[in-house]
This record gives sequence, structure tokens and C-alpha cells, in this order.
Amino acid sequence: MEYKFDRDVHVERTGENRFETEISSDWNIVAPNGGYLMAIAGKVISSVSDYQIPLSMTAYYHKPTSPGHAELIIDRIIKSKRTITTKISLIQKNKVVISYTGMFTQKDAFSGMTLVQKQPLLPDPSVCVEIPDSPLSFFKQVRLSVPNDQLDWLQGVEGKDTVFSGYFSFQDNRPMDALSVMLFVDATPPPILRKIGPLVWVPTIELTVQVRNIPTGSSLGFVSNTRFTTNGLTETDIELWSEKGKIIALGRQLAFIKEDI
Repeated sequence: MEYKFDRDVHVERTGENRFETEISSDWNIVAPNGGYLMAIAGKVISSVSDYQIPLSMTAYYHKPTSPGHAELIIDRIIKSKRTITTKISLIQKNKVVISYTGMFTQKDAFSGMTLVQKQPLLPDPSVCVEIPDSPLSFFKQVRLSVPNDQLDWLQGVEGKDTVFSGYFSFQDNRPMDALSVMLFVDATPPPILRKIGPLVWVPTIELTVQVRNIPTGSSLGFVSNTRFTTNGLTETDIELWSEKGKIIALGRQLAFIKEDI
């Protein structure tokens, strides 16, 4: 079965280091979601070598993207014994709108000590509800469930903290894999909205994801948090956890608060 996410991150090779894609509007928040766009670049990296497992990826969003045609150009590839590091530019209307640096590896390239000193602070699934009647096309593709008291900001009620926690899955129940991690690292509302309400746009200008384990199953638990907002800039830190309580990925993004959507 081919799932919608896989169709919408599809890339076509047009030259030695050149690819093209069609960015779908079905993953829009205001513009196409940054994690969705990162997954497209991840698809390019996995298409050029047998290094299929992402370790770390960073995206710099220079300008807003639009649904429609885009070109991806590999600017540099550096191979080592365990990793491949690739620099990619995403181009629309002859302008670089996103720059990526991605490091991928192979299965079992790294081994050694595992020490997790923090357990996930995930809510009981029985108290979680989906975001109600969202007009955003993104949430027609992604199922996001959080405790009901974390939705008060939608009615203008100021939250007692800037944390979201809950569970992700695809609306079509696509299984989780490494590529989907890039999407879900950027799939929660910015936690700062629990303080300032929904009538602002918080566009991402930088996003980094570190993948620690490859997920299985059809859902992921998450905890996202904002601690520092300065000069209109705000961060989101996120943890992704497997259904069995294994850490899957860590993410951090930098965004700015834009009051005119």
C-alpha cells in the first residue's frame, strides 16, 4: 500500500546531483510544514547512497515555501567510515528557500553504552483528545491527541505552562519509520501559543532533529516545551518516544512570533 506521506515526499532525479518534487498543500500550516519539507530532503539523501538511517539533520528556512514545483540540488557529499554528510539546497522560483545539512548512517554502524536518565512524561491516552475541527490541512493528514486542558489556548485561556504532551499518528495509519520522524519533530503547535493564543503565526527559521532509534508501530508519544522567548524569538524542544517507551528522537527549532498572518 502506498500512503499519502510517501507520495508527497516523492522525488525524481533529473541529473547527477539534481532532483525535483511537487510540494503538496496538504501539509500546510500557513505555508508547507517545515518537518514535511525536511522529509523531502531526507528522501533525497537516502536516494543517493546506501546510507539510509538519519542521525542528524538541520534545516535553515530562508524564505517561505509554496506548494508546487521545487528543485533540490546536492551541493556537497562527504563520506566517512560510518556516515555520509550531505548539503542540499531547495530552490523555488530560482531562489534558495531552504538549506539543509544531513548526516545519515547505516544499520549497526554505532554501538555501545545506552543510558537514558529521563522517562517520558506522557499523559494517559484515555484523557487525550484530538484537536477539534481544525481548518488546517496539516491536521487532516496528522492525528494529534493531547489532554483536553492543553487545548484551552484555542479559546483564549492562558495556560499555566508552555508544554504540550500527547500522541501522534497518521490519519491513514501509515506505520512509523525514520523518514516520518522528521515530520513529527515539527508537528505540534508551538508551545508558546498556550500563553499568547492562536491568532499569531510562528514560522520556523531553523530546525534540527537527532534520531536515536528507528520507530516501529503506528504512533509516537511526544513532549514539546518552550523555555525561552526573547526579542520575539522562541524555541521548541521536543522528545519523541516509541509506544514501548524508547527514546526515538530529539528536536529543537527556532522560530519568531509573527502577529500578522
